[in-house]
Amino acid sequence: MMPWQLAASNRRHDRHSERRKLVELTPHLSIRDLLRWKAFPKSYDKTYLLAAPFKLPFVKHLVISCETIEVHHVSGYIQPILLRWIRTGFGRHRPLLTCRCGRCIRRLFFRHGSLACRHCHGLHYASEQRDRITRKRLSAAKLRLQLGGWPDFREPLPPKPKWTHRRTYQRIRNEIQALEAKVRTTQFKRPLNSQLFAYHVSCGEKS
Repeated sequence: MMPWQLAASNRRHDRHSERRKLVELTPHLSIRDLLRWKAFPKSYDKTYLLAAPFKLPFVKHLVISCETIEVHHVSGYIQPILLRWIRTGFGRHRPLLTCRCGRCIRRLFFRHGSLACRHCHGLHYASEQRDRITRKRLSAAKLRLQLGGWPDFREPLPPKPKWTHRRTYQRIRNEIQALEAKVRTTQFKRPLNSQLFAYHVSCGEKS
């Protein structure tokens, strides 16, 4: 029989050696994508069948109404997700996804065969596993992508996007320059993983 001291040591090793799952690398269902695809019916008595696009490889199709989204997983599991409509400052109501824990959020992540929020799945942002300087580098890279530029701080700052207000553009530029002031004096051993930016390239949001 294994001594209890050795068993406890093995448990600690297993727990700390397991890599934390990252938000940026986990497939997800986003309310912003559904709005962009115009997937919601215009009246409460209708439903919309959305065949799973390439971005949702874990889903066969979605049955969408104004109250729920019925997710038909590839595994055969059917998962209902309630919608909550909130008022916005533009005069329209905007839907949010309701997790099984009761949180109303913009993204649900796919793990262990079902969709849930990042808290329920124990997901962490990449910045939470970096030191202070690398977090600044990562934040600046995401802001560069938000402006339509390249994430590398050695690249010139991108010009103002067509539909971005000039004051907003200048504010983001100032944030990038402040973040990169310390980054430029640091020697990094490796570039940032480009997979971390996949979500920001496609959606440009964070929840």
